[in-house]
Amino acid sequence: PGLAYCREFIGARDAEFVESALLREPAAWWTKGRGRRVMNAGGTSPSRLYREGDDEAIPTYLRELVEVLVRRKASERAANHVLVNEYDADGFISPHSDGDVYAPDVQILTLRSSALIEFWPAEGATAGDFDECDNIDAPRPVVSVLLEPRSLLMYRGEAYRLRHGIRARVKDVVAAETANARELGLEIGDVVERNPAGRLSVVFVRK
Repeated sequence: PGLAYCREFIGARDAEFVESALLREPAAWWTKGRGRRVMNAGGTSPSRLYREGDDEAIPTYLRELVEVLVRRKASERAANHVLVNEYDADGFISPHSDGDVYAPDVQILTLRSSALIEFWPAEGATAGDFDECDNIDAPRPVVSVLLEPRSLLMYRGEAYRLRHGIRARVKDVVAAETANARELGLEIGDVVERNPAGRLSVVFVRK
């Protein structure tokens, strides 16, 4: 409950425009991390509380996307913080929950490359706790979703409380838990290669 996926949420031309605009932003706006770089729009840190006026720092083209999300009922209220993540081709997200940092209403717009995002119970082991992620004895996620370029993933409520993560690999394997496999015409075991140029995503949240 609380998990939804929309293919081709924005058109190809709009996606190209947003990506180009993001990559033109000053280098000082980006923070380099392990396997990725991050840009915060509307505030300086995900962990810092929202201050009045923070959302004014969100570039116009991203504010327009915020309005689209509300208008199309993809979000309950307008986001006041936007995170942009540019990952290496094998970039990963360790399974985690954002807890009370944000309101339980998040949208992820994928611009470049696909990736399989997995949702795990709030507590307990994940596949990342095993030396071999494909070990048959490793725990399985509750659900996974293959994120396509131009798609929008929405998660709120119960889904927000789950931990989410993306594995460090250049190819993703469709699993029994992949909720949108049939919609994408995929079967269990199908392999989907990520873009060698890496993955670019925009995360809309509210503090």
